[in-house]
Amino acid sequence: MAIWDNPTGGRFGGSGTKVFSANSTKCPNCASNLVFDSDHGACICRNCGGLFDPDTLDKVGSFGILNPEKNYDGTIEVSKEDADRIEIVCNSCGAEIVTDKNTASTFCAFCGSPALVTRRLTREFKPDYIIPFKFDKEKAISYFEEHCATISHLPKNFKSKKVLAKMTGLYVPTWIISTEVEVNVVGKGNKGKMVDDAYSEYHSASSKDYSMLTYGKVKFRLKNVPFDGEIKIANRLMAAAEPFDYSELVKFRPEYLQGFFAEKYDEQPLDMTDRIYKRLDRYALRVCEEITFGYDGFVPDTNASITRYNNQNIKYALLPCWFLSLDYDGRNYQYIVNGQTGKVSGEFPYAKGWETIERTGRKAKMEAISFNTGLRAGLYLLPALLLGGVRLFRFGDSFKWMKFVYNNPGELILLLVLLGLVTYFLAEILPKLLHSKEKKDIESLSKASSHDIAAEQGVEAYYDTSFPVTAYETTKDFISLEEGWKYGEQSQFDFKTAMPEAEEETSDENATEFEKQGHGRRMMQ
Repeated sequence: MAIWDNPTGGRFGGSGTKVFSANSTKCPNCASNLVFDSDHGACICRNCGGLFDPDTLDKVGSFGILNPEKNYDGTIEVSKEDADRIEIVCNSCGAEIVTDKNTASTFCAFCGSPALVTRRLTREFKPDYIIPFKFDKEKAISYFEEHCATISHLPKNFKSKKVLAKMTGLYVPTWIISTEVEVNVVGKGNKGKMVDDAYSEYHSASSKDYSMLTYGKVKFRLKNVPFDGEIKIANRLMAAAEPFDYSELVKFRPEYLQGFFAEKYDEQPLDMTDRIYKRLDRYALRVCEEITFGYDGFVPDTNASITRYNNQNIKYALLPCWFLSLDYDGRNYQYIVNGQTGKVSGEFPYAKGWETIERTGRKAKMEAISFNTGLRAGLYLLPALLLGGVRLFRFGDSFKWMKFVYNNPGELILLLVLLGLVTYFLAEILPKLLHSKEKKDIESLSKASSHDIAAEQGVEAYYDTSFPVTAYETTKDFISLEEGWKYGEQSQFDFKTAMPEAEEETSDENATEFEKQGHGRRMMQ
Protein backbone atom coordinates (compact mmCIF):
# COMPACT_ATOMS: atom_id res chain seq x y z
CA MET A 1 0.00 0.00 0.00
CA ALA A 2 1.38 3.42 -0.91
CA ILE A 3 2.12 6.03 1.71
CA TRP A 4 -0.02 8.68 0.11
CA ASP A 5 -3.75 8.69 0.68
CA ASN A 6 -6.19 7.65 -2.00
CA PRO A 7 -9.45 7.25 -0.10
CA THR A 8 -11.48 6.70 -3.28
CA GLY A 9 -9.38 3.74 -4.39
CA GLY A 10 -7.92 5.27 -7.55
CA ARG A 11 -4.70 4.01 -9.03
CA PHE A 12 -3.20 2.59 -5.86
CA GLY A 13 -6.34 1.93 -3.84
CA GLY A 14 -6.46 1.65 -0.08
CA SER A 15 -7.60 4.09 2.56
CA GLY A 16 -6.48 5.63 5.78
CA THR A 17 -3.69 8.06 6.61
CA LYS A 18 -0.03 6.99 6.48
CA VAL A 19 2.51 8.66 8.78
CA PHE A 20 6.08 9.04 9.92
CA SER A 21 7.32 9.62 13.44
CA ALA A 22 10.03 12.17 14.28
CA ASN A 23 10.71 14.95 16.78
CA SER A 24 11.60 18.65 16.87
CA THR A 25 14.27 18.84 19.57
CA LYS A 26 14.88 22.11 21.38
CA CYS A 27 18.21 23.74 22.17
CA PRO A 28 19.22 23.16 25.83
CA ASN A 29 20.52 26.75 25.93
CA CYS A 30 17.72 28.83 24.42
CA ALA A 31 14.90 26.38 23.64
CA SER A 32 14.99 27.15 19.90
CA ASN A 33 14.62 24.41 17.32
CA LEU A 34 17.77 22.39 16.58
CA VAL A 35 18.73 21.49 12.99
CA PHE A 36 21.12 18.70 12.06
CA ASP A 37 24.14 20.20 10.27
CA SER A 38 25.78 17.75 7.85
CA ASP A 39 29.11 19.66 7.78
CA HIS A 40 29.61 19.34 11.54
CA GLY A 41 27.79 16.04 11.98
CA ALA A 42 25.90 17.58 14.90
CA CYS A 43 22.74 19.49 15.77
CA ILE A 44 23.11 23.26 15.53
CA CYS A 45 21.04 26.02 17.04
CA ARG A 46 20.65 28.87 14.55
CA ASN A 47 19.59 31.21 17.35
CA CYS A 48 22.48 30.94 19.82
CA GLY A 49 25.01 29.11 17.64
CA GLY A 50 25.33 26.11 19.94
CA LEU A 51 26.39 22.67 18.59
CA PHE A 52 25.12 19.48 20.15
CA ASP A 53 26.05 15.84 19.60
CA PRO A 54 22.83 13.92 18.88
CA ASP A 55 24.08 11.09 21.12
CA THR A 56 24.10 13.39 24.15
CA LEU A 57 20.39 14.14 23.80
CA ASP A 58 17.55 12.01 25.11
CA LYS A 59 17.49 8.60 23.48
CA VAL A 60 14.56 7.21 21.53
CA GLY A 61 13.42 3.61 21.21
CA SER A 62 12.98 1.29 18.22
CA PHE A 63 9.98 -0.73 17.14
CA GLY A 64 12.32 -3.67 16.43
CA ILE A 65 13.00 -5.08 12.98
CA LEU A 66 13.74 -8.76 13.62
CA ASN A 67 10.25 -9.61 12.53
CA PRO A 68 8.73 -6.33 11.31
CA GLU A 69 5.61 -7.77 9.79
CA LYS A 70 4.63 -9.10 13.24
CA ASN A 71 6.09 -6.45 15.54
CA TYR A 72 4.77 -3.44 13.61
CA ASP A 73 1.28 -3.49 12.22
CA GLY A 74 0.71 0.24 11.79
CA THR A 75 -1.77 0.58 14.67
CA ILE A 76 0.52 2.24 17.22
CA GLU A 77 -0.90 5.57 18.32
CA VAL A 78 1.11 8.74 17.75
CA SER A 79 3.41 9.59 20.66
CA LYS A 80 3.75 12.96 22.37
CA GLU A 81 7.05 13.63 20.62
CA ASP A 82 5.32 13.14 17.25
CA ALA A 83 2.73 15.80 17.99
CA ASP A 84 5.09 18.47 16.63
CA ARG A 85 5.59 16.65 13.31
CA ILE A 86 3.54 17.20 10.15
CA GLU A 87 2.98 15.50 6.85
CA ILE A 88 3.33 17.51 3.65
CA VAL A 89 1.17 16.01 0.91
CA CYS A 90 1.38 16.85 -2.79
CA ASN A 91 -2.03 17.24 -4.41
CA SER A 92 -0.43 16.76 -7.82
CA CYS A 93 1.41 13.41 -7.53
CA GLY A 94 0.22 12.17 -4.12
CA ALA A 95 3.66 12.00 -2.50
CA GLU A 96 3.98 12.41 1.27
CA ILE A 97 7.01 13.69 3.13
CA VAL A 98 7.38 14.28 6.84
CA THR A 99 9.14 17.06 8.71
CA ASP A 100 8.90 19.14 11.88
CA LYS A 101 6.29 21.88 12.02
CA ASN A 102 8.90 24.66 11.64
CA THR A 103 10.29 23.40 8.30
CA ALA A 104 8.63 25.01 5.31
CA SER A 105 8.28 23.59 1.81
CA THR A 106 7.00 25.37 -1.28
CA PHE A 107 7.33 22.52 -3.81
CA CYS A 108 7.16 18.73 -4.03
CA ALA A 109 10.45 16.85 -3.84
CA PHE A 110 9.27 14.41 -6.54
CA CYS A 111 7.36 16.36 -9.20
CA GLY A 112 8.25 19.97 -8.33
CA SER A 113 4.60 20.97 -7.96
CA PRO A 114 3.74 23.82 -5.52
CA ALA A 115 0.31 22.24 -4.83
CA LEU A 116 1.03 21.19 -1.24
CA VAL A 117 -1.12 20.72 1.85
CA THR A 118 -0.13 19.85 5.41
CA ARG A 119 -1.77 17.70 8.08
CA ARG A 120 -0.93 16.23 11.47
CA LEU A 121 0.56 12.79 11.91
CA THR A 122 -1.85 10.08 12.95
CA ARG A 123 0.43 7.21 14.00
CA GLU A 124 4.00 6.49 15.00
CA PHE A 125 6.99 5.08 13.15
CA LYS A 126 10.74 4.86 13.90
CA PRO A 127 13.47 3.17 11.81
CA ASP A 128 16.40 1.35 13.39
CA TYR A 129 19.29 3.12 11.67
CA ILE A 130 20.14 6.21 9.69
CA ILE A 131 23.05 7.56 7.64
CA PRO A 132 23.12 11.33 8.28
CA PHE A 133 23.52 13.80 5.42
CA LYS A 134 27.20 14.63 4.82
CA PHE A 135 26.71 17.95 3.02
CA ASP A 136 24.15 20.73 2.59
CA LYS A 137 21.99 21.85 -0.32
CA GLU A 138 24.57 24.25 -1.80
CA LYS A 139 27.13 21.46 -1.96
CA ALA A 140 24.59 19.10 -3.54
CA ILE A 141 23.89 21.68 -6.24
CA SER A 142 27.62 22.08 -6.88
CA TYR A 143 27.97 18.27 -7.25
CA PHE A 144 25.15 18.32 -9.78
CA GLU A 145 26.68 21.17 -11.77
CA GLU A 146 30.09 19.46 -11.78
CA HIS A 147 28.49 16.28 -13.07
CA CYS A 148 26.67 18.17 -15.82
CA ALA A 149 30.01 19.66 -16.91
CA THR A 150 31.31 16.15 -17.63
CA ILE A 151 28.41 15.27 -19.97
CA SER A 152 29.09 16.04 -23.61
CA HIS A 153 26.37 17.36 -25.91
CA LEU A 154 24.15 18.60 -23.06
CA PRO A 155 21.77 21.43 -24.06
CA LYS A 156 23.10 24.79 -22.94
CA ASN A 157 19.75 25.99 -21.60
CA PHE A 158 19.07 22.75 -19.71
CA LYS A 159 19.31 24.07 -16.14
CA SER A 160 18.94 27.33 -14.28
CA LYS A 161 19.66 28.55 -10.76
CA LYS A 162 15.92 28.85 -10.12
CA VAL A 163 15.36 25.21 -11.06
CA LEU A 164 18.36 23.92 -9.09
CA ALA A 165 17.04 25.72 -6.00
CA LYS A 166 14.25 23.12 -5.93
CA MET A 167 16.70 20.38 -4.93
CA THR A 168 15.37 18.73 -1.78
CA GLY A 169 17.09 16.64 0.90
CA LEU A 170 15.10 13.51 1.66
CA TYR A 171 15.76 10.46 3.83
CA VAL A 172 14.67 7.38 1.87
CA PRO A 173 13.27 4.34 3.76
CA THR A 174 15.42 1.33 2.88
CA TRP A 175 15.58 -2.34 3.80
CA ILE A 176 19.20 -3.54 3.99
CA ILE A 177 19.53 -7.30 3.53
CA SER A 178 22.47 -9.62 4.21
CA THR A 179 22.15 -13.30 3.41
CA GLU A 180 24.06 -16.49 2.76
CA VAL A 181 23.57 -17.81 -0.77
CA GLU A 182 23.61 -21.44 -1.82
CA VAL A 183 23.21 -22.30 -5.50
CA ASN A 184 22.60 -25.76 -6.93
CA VAL A 185 23.84 -24.70 -10.33
CA VAL A 186 23.34 -26.51 -13.63
CA GLY A 187 25.06 -25.50 -16.83
CA LYS A 188 27.44 -26.38 -19.64
CA GLY A 189 31.13 -26.81 -19.02
CA ASN A 190 32.98 -26.03 -22.26
CA LYS A 191 36.41 -27.25 -23.30
CA GLY A 192 38.59 -25.94 -26.12
CA LYS A 193 36.88 -24.07 -28.93
CA MET A 194 33.45 -24.77 -27.48
CA VAL A 195 33.83 -21.65 -25.33
CA ASP A 196 33.33 -19.69 -28.56
CA ASP A 197 29.63 -19.45 -29.39
CA ALA A 198 30.42 -19.23 -33.10
CA TYR A 199 32.21 -22.59 -33.00
CA SER A 200 29.61 -24.30 -30.81
CA GLU A 201 26.81 -23.17 -33.12
CA TYR A 202 28.32 -24.15 -36.46
CA HIS A 203 30.71 -27.00 -35.66
CA SER A 204 30.40 -30.40 -34.03
CA ALA A 205 32.16 -31.53 -30.86
CA SER A 206 35.38 -33.52 -30.83
CA SER A 207 37.61 -35.17 -28.25
CA LYS A 208 39.39 -31.84 -27.68
CA ASP A 209 36.48 -29.46 -28.14
CA TYR A 210 33.33 -30.46 -26.29
CA SER A 211 30.57 -29.39 -23.88
CA MET A 212 29.46 -31.33 -20.83
CA LEU A 213 26.31 -30.94 -18.75
CA THR A 214 27.64 -29.92 -15.36
CA TYR A 215 26.08 -29.88 -11.89
CA GLY A 216 27.68 -27.98 -9.03
CA LYS A 217 27.11 -26.22 -5.72
CA VAL A 218 28.30 -22.68 -4.96
CA LYS A 219 28.17 -21.01 -1.55
CA PHE A 220 28.95 -17.38 -0.69
CA ARG A 221 27.45 -14.43 1.18
CA LEU A 222 25.97 -11.10 0.13
CA LYS A 223 26.23 -8.19 2.54
CA ASN A 224 24.13 -5.03 2.86
CA VAL A 225 22.11 -5.12 -0.36
CA PRO A 226 19.66 -2.16 -0.22
CA PHE A 227 16.03 -2.10 -1.37
CA ASP A 228 14.02 1.10 -1.03
CA GLY A 229 10.60 0.61 0.52
CA GLU A 230 8.96 3.63 -1.11
CA ILE A 231 6.74 3.17 -4.17
CA LYS A 232 6.84 6.80 -5.24
CA ILE A 233 10.60 6.69 -5.82
CA ALA A 234 11.55 4.82 -9.01
CA ASN A 235 13.53 1.72 -8.04
CA ARG A 236 15.96 2.31 -10.90
CA LEU A 237 16.61 5.89 -9.76
CA MET A 238 17.29 4.84 -6.18
CA ALA A 239 19.56 2.00 -7.31
CA ALA A 240 21.53 4.53 -9.34
CA ALA A 241 22.48 6.35 -6.12
CA GLU A 242 24.27 3.27 -4.74
CA PRO A 243 26.57 2.34 -3.17
CA PHE A 244 26.34 3.73 0.36
CA ASP A 245 28.97 3.24 3.05
CA TYR A 246 27.11 1.27 5.71
CA SER A 247 29.96 1.59 8.18
CA GLU A 248 28.46 5.04 8.86
CA LEU A 249 25.08 3.65 9.91
CA VAL A 250 24.13 4.98 13.34
CA LYS A 251 21.21 4.27 15.61
CA PHE A 252 18.24 6.35 14.58
CA ARG A 253 17.65 9.58 16.44
CA PRO A 254 14.98 12.10 15.38
CA GLU A 255 17.54 14.90 15.76
CA TYR A 256 19.11 13.83 12.46
CA LEU A 257 15.87 14.74 10.66
CA GLN A 258 16.02 18.37 11.72
CA GLY A 259 15.89 20.57 8.60
CA PHE A 260 15.32 17.62 6.22
CA PHE A 261 12.36 15.68 4.92
CA ALA A 262 11.83 11.96 5.37
CA GLU A 263 9.69 9.21 3.90
CA LYS A 264 7.93 6.32 5.59
CA TYR A 265 8.15 2.90 3.99
CA ASP A 266 5.03 1.58 2.29
CA GLU A 267 6.49 -1.83 1.37
CA GLN A 268 7.95 -4.41 3.74
CA PRO A 269 10.34 -7.14 2.50
CA LEU A 270 7.46 -9.60 2.29
CA ASP A 271 5.69 -7.18 -0.08
CA MET A 272 8.80 -7.02 -2.31
CA THR A 273 9.71 -10.73 -2.35
CA ASP A 274 9.86 -11.08 -6.12
CA ARG A 275 11.84 -7.87 -6.62
CA ILE A 276 14.34 -8.67 -3.85
CA TYR A 277 15.05 -12.27 -4.77
CA LYS A 278 15.34 -11.53 -8.48
CA ARG A 279 18.11 -9.04 -7.76
CA LEU A 280 19.84 -11.49 -5.43
CA ASP A 281 19.48 -14.14 -8.15
CA ARG A 282 21.24 -11.85 -10.64
CA TYR A 283 24.14 -11.57 -8.21
CA ALA A 284 24.17 -15.34 -7.68
CA LEU A 285 24.27 -15.88 -11.45
CA ARG A 286 27.18 -13.46 -11.81
CA VAL A 287 29.21 -15.36 -9.18
CA CYS A 288 28.42 -18.70 -10.85
CA GLU A 289 29.62 -17.31 -14.19
CA GLU A 290 33.01 -16.55 -12.61
CA ILE A 291 33.50 -20.15 -11.44
CA THR A 292 34.56 -22.51 -14.25
CA PHE A 293 34.71 -25.81 -12.32
CA GLY A 294 37.96 -26.57 -14.14
CA TYR A 295 36.56 -26.11 -17.66
CA ASP A 296 37.72 -23.44 -20.09
CA GLY A 297 34.32 -21.87 -19.69
CA PHE A 298 31.09 -22.47 -17.79
CA VAL A 299 27.62 -21.19 -18.78
CA PRO A 300 24.93 -21.54 -16.05
CA ASP A 301 21.37 -22.43 -16.99
CA THR A 302 19.03 -20.20 -14.99
CA ASN A 303 15.99 -22.36 -15.78
CA ALA A 304 17.56 -25.44 -14.16
CA SER A 305 19.54 -23.82 -11.31
CA ILE A 306 18.10 -23.50 -7.79
CA THR A 307 18.98 -20.81 -5.24
CA ARG A 308 18.52 -20.90 -1.48
CA TYR A 309 18.98 -17.92 0.85
CA ASN A 310 19.81 -18.71 4.48
CA ASN A 311 20.66 -16.88 7.73
CA GLN A 312 19.22 -13.59 6.62
CA ASN A 313 19.67 -10.33 8.46
CA ILE A 314 17.39 -7.37 7.70
CA LYS A 315 17.94 -3.80 8.89
CA TYR A 316 15.60 -0.90 8.37
CA ALA A 317 17.34 2.43 7.77
CA LEU A 318 16.93 5.91 6.33
CA LEU A 319 19.43 6.81 3.59
CA PRO A 320 20.23 10.43 2.61
CA CYS A 321 19.48 11.57 -0.94
CA TRP A 322 19.02 14.89 -2.66
CA PHE A 323 16.24 14.89 -5.27
CA LEU A 324 15.66 17.25 -8.16
CA SER A 325 12.74 17.21 -10.59
CA LEU A 326 12.75 19.53 -13.61
CA ASP A 327 10.87 19.95 -16.87
CA TYR A 328 12.71 20.40 -20.16
CA ASP A 329 11.37 20.39 -23.69
CA GLY A 330 8.00 19.03 -22.58
CA ARG A 331 9.45 16.16 -20.53
CA ASN A 332 10.03 15.66 -16.82
CA TYR A 333 13.52 14.61 -15.68
CA GLN A 334 14.33 13.31 -12.20
CA TYR A 335 17.79 13.32 -10.61
CA ILE A 336 19.31 11.97 -7.44
CA VAL A 337 22.46 12.96 -5.56
CA ASN A 338 23.76 10.53 -2.96
CA GLY A 339 23.70 12.55 0.28
CA GLN A 340 26.70 10.63 1.60
CA THR A 341 29.04 10.23 -1.40
CA GLY A 342 27.90 12.99 -3.78
CA LYS A 343 27.29 10.56 -6.66
CA VAL A 344 24.92 12.08 -9.24
CA SER A 345 22.63 10.09 -11.50
CA GLY A 346 19.67 10.55 -13.78
CA GLU A 347 18.79 10.65 -17.45
CA PHE A 348 20.13 13.73 -19.23
CA PRO A 349 18.82 15.12 -22.54
CA TYR A 350 20.96 15.53 -25.66
CA ALA A 351 21.63 18.68 -27.59
CA LYS A 352 19.68 18.63 -30.86
CA GLY A 353 20.81 15.87 -33.22
CA TRP A 354 23.40 14.21 -30.98
CA GLU A 355 21.16 11.38 -29.76
CA THR A 356 20.66 10.23 -33.38
CA ILE A 357 24.42 10.31 -33.98
CA GLU A 358 25.10 8.21 -30.87
CA ARG A 359 22.42 5.66 -31.79
CA THR A 360 23.89 5.33 -35.28
CA GLY A 361 27.31 4.60 -33.78
CA ARG A 362 25.89 1.92 -31.49
CA LYS A 363 24.03 0.32 -34.40
CA ALA A 364 27.24 0.20 -36.45
CA LYS A 365 29.04 -1.49 -33.58
CA MET A 366 26.27 -4.10 -33.26
CA GLU A 367 26.56 -4.86 -36.99
CA ALA A 368 30.33 -5.23 -36.59
CA ILE A 369 29.74 -7.78 -33.81
CA SER A 370 27.46 -9.83 -36.09
CA PHE A 371 30.08 -9.74 -38.86
CA ASN A 372 32.73 -10.80 -36.32
CA THR A 373 30.68 -13.87 -35.39
CA GLY A 374 30.26 -14.95 -39.01
CA LEU A 375 33.94 -14.40 -39.77
CA ARG A 376 35.00 -16.63 -36.87
CA ALA A 377 32.69 -19.41 -38.06
CA GLY A 378 34.36 -19.26 -41.48
CA LEU A 379 37.89 -19.18 -40.09
CA TYR A 380 37.24 -22.35 -38.08
CA LEU A 381 36.38 -24.03 -41.40
CA LEU A 382 39.62 -22.92 -43.04
CA PRO A 383 41.72 -26.12 -42.43
CA ALA A 384 38.96 -28.30 -43.87
CA LEU A 385 38.63 -26.00 -46.87
CA LEU A 386 42.37 -26.07 -47.54
CA LEU A 387 42.47 -29.85 -47.28
CA GLY A 388 39.57 -30.14 -49.66
CA GLY A 389 41.28 -27.75 -52.08
CA VAL A 390 44.44 -29.80 -52.07
CA ARG A 391 42.48 -32.94 -52.87
CA LEU A 392 40.70 -31.27 -55.75
CA PHE A 393 43.83 -29.70 -57.17
CA ARG A 394 45.17 -31.53 -60.23
CA PHE A 395 48.94 -31.76 -60.39
CA GLY A 396 49.04 -32.65 -64.09
CA ASP A 397 52.30 -34.44 -64.97
CA SER A 398 53.24 -36.24 -61.72
CA PHE A 399 56.81 -36.80 -62.95
CA LYS A 400 57.43 -33.06 -63.21
CA TRP A 401 56.09 -32.52 -59.67
CA MET A 402 58.32 -35.30 -58.29
CA LYS A 403 61.29 -33.74 -60.07
CA PHE A 404 60.42 -30.32 -58.58
CA VAL A 405 60.20 -31.77 -55.08
CA TYR A 406 63.53 -33.58 -55.56
CA ASN A 407 65.33 -30.47 -56.83
CA ASN A 408 63.77 -27.96 -54.29
CA PRO A 409 63.22 -29.79 -51.00
CA GLY A 410 64.24 -26.86 -48.78
CA GLU A 411 61.99 -24.34 -50.53
CA LEU A 412 59.09 -26.78 -50.46
CA ILE A 413 59.49 -27.49 -46.72
CA LEU A 414 59.73 -23.76 -46.03
CA LEU A 415 56.60 -23.16 -48.11
CA LEU A 416 54.68 -25.88 -46.26
CA VAL A 417 55.80 -24.58 -42.85
CA LEU A 418 54.80 -21.05 -43.81
CA LEU A 419 51.43 -22.26 -45.11
CA GLY A 420 50.90 -24.24 -41.90
CA LEU A 421 51.71 -21.23 -39.69
CA VAL A 422 49.37 -18.97 -41.64
CA THR A 423 46.61 -21.57 -41.45
CA TYR A 424 47.18 -22.06 -37.70
CA PHE A 425 47.06 -18.31 -37.11
CA LEU A 426 43.89 -17.87 -39.17
CA ALA A 427 42.09 -20.92 -37.78
CA GLU A 428 43.27 -20.95 -34.15
CA ILE A 429 44.69 -17.64 -32.96
CA LEU A 430 42.71 -15.06 -34.96
CA PRO A 431 39.27 -16.43 -33.91
CA LYS A 432 40.32 -16.15 -30.25
CA LEU A 433 41.45 -12.56 -30.81
CA LEU A 434 38.18 -11.74 -32.55
CA HIS A 435 36.22 -13.47 -29.77
CA SER A 436 38.02 -11.38 -27.16
CA LYS A 437 37.31 -8.20 -29.15
CA GLU A 438 33.65 -9.16 -29.44
CA LYS A 439 33.40 -9.51 -25.66
CA LYS A 440 34.92 -6.05 -25.19
CA ASP A 441 32.54 -4.57 -27.77
CA ILE A 442 29.55 -6.16 -26.04
CA GLU A 443 30.75 -4.82 -22.69
CA SER A 444 31.10 -1.33 -24.14
CA LEU A 445 27.58 -1.53 -25.56
CA SER A 446 26.21 -2.69 -22.21
CA LYS A 447 27.74 0.31 -20.45
CA ALA A 448 25.35 3.20 -20.03
CA SER A 449 26.01 6.43 -21.86
CA SER A 450 26.82 9.47 -19.74
CA HIS A 451 23.32 10.65 -20.69
CA ASP A 452 21.70 7.50 -19.28
CA ILE A 453 20.87 6.72 -15.69
CA ALA A 454 23.61 4.82 -13.84
CA ALA A 455 23.38 1.04 -13.98
CA GLU A 456 22.57 -1.11 -10.96
CA GLN A 457 25.61 -1.96 -8.84
CA GLY A 458 27.33 -5.25 -9.62
CA VAL A 459 27.81 -8.07 -7.15
CA GLU A 460 31.33 -6.80 -6.42
CA ALA A 461 29.80 -4.02 -4.31
CA TYR A 462 27.94 -6.46 -2.04
CA TYR A 463 30.08 -9.58 -2.09
CA ASP A 464 31.11 -10.42 1.50
CA THR A 465 34.87 -11.07 1.30
CA SER A 466 35.01 -12.23 4.93
CA PHE A 467 32.79 -15.24 4.24
CA PRO A 468 34.57 -18.45 3.12
CA VAL A 469 33.58 -19.22 -0.46
CA THR A 470 33.22 -22.79 -1.68
CA ALA A 471 32.35 -24.26 -5.05
CA TYR A 472 32.37 -27.87 -6.10
CA GLU A 473 31.16 -29.89 -9.05
CA THR A 474 28.81 -32.60 -7.86
CA THR A 475 29.21 -34.55 -11.13
CA LYS A 476 32.97 -34.77 -10.83
CA ASP A 477 35.79 -34.03 -8.39
CA PHE A 478 35.62 -31.73 -5.39
CA ILE A 479 36.77 -28.14 -5.93
CA SER A 480 37.36 -25.70 -3.11
CA LEU A 481 38.68 -22.18 -3.15
CA GLU A 482 41.96 -21.46 -1.46
CA GLU A 483 42.10 -19.24 1.61
CA GLY A 484 42.50 -15.60 0.65
CA TRP A 485 40.56 -15.94 -2.62
CA LYS A 486 39.02 -12.71 -3.82
CA TYR A 487 36.06 -12.22 -6.10
CA GLY A 488 36.88 -12.81 -9.76
CA GLU A 489 40.31 -14.43 -9.25
CA GLN A 490 39.85 -17.78 -10.94
CA SER A 491 43.54 -18.71 -10.95
CA GLN A 492 43.52 -19.79 -7.30
CA PHE A 493 41.27 -22.84 -7.63
CA ASP A 494 42.54 -25.82 -5.65
CA PHE A 495 41.42 -29.03 -7.37
CA LYS A 496 41.06 -32.06 -5.09
CA THR A 497 39.99 -35.58 -5.74
CA ALA A 498 37.66 -36.18 -2.78
CA MET A 499 33.99 -36.41 -3.65
CA PRO A 500 31.80 -34.37 -1.26
CA GLU A 501 29.15 -36.12 0.75
CA ALA A 502 25.60 -35.37 -0.20
CA GLU A 503 24.02 -32.66 1.96
CA GLU A 504 20.51 -32.97 3.28
CA GLU A 505 18.25 -29.98 2.80
CA THR A 506 16.97 -28.76 6.16
CA SER A 507 14.08 -26.41 6.82
CA ASP A 508 14.17 -23.71 9.48
CA GLU A 509 11.00 -23.85 11.55
CA ASN A 510 11.70 -20.37 12.94
CA ALA A 511 12.11 -18.77 9.50
CA THR A 512 9.86 -15.81 8.69
CA GLU A 513 7.52 -15.95 5.72
CA PHE A 514 9.96 -13.76 3.77
CA GLU A 515 12.83 -16.16 4.46
CA LYS A 516 10.71 -19.13 3.42
CA GLN A 517 10.16 -17.46 0.05
CA GLY A 518 13.95 -17.62 -0.44
CA HIS A 519 14.21 -21.38 0.09
CA GLY A 520 14.50 -23.48 -3.06
CA ARG A 521 13.82 -20.78 -5.67
CA ARG A 522 14.28 -21.53 -9.34
CA MET A 523 16.82 -18.91 -10.37
CA MET A 524 15.42 -15.68 -11.87
CA GLN A 525 11.83 -16.97 -11.74
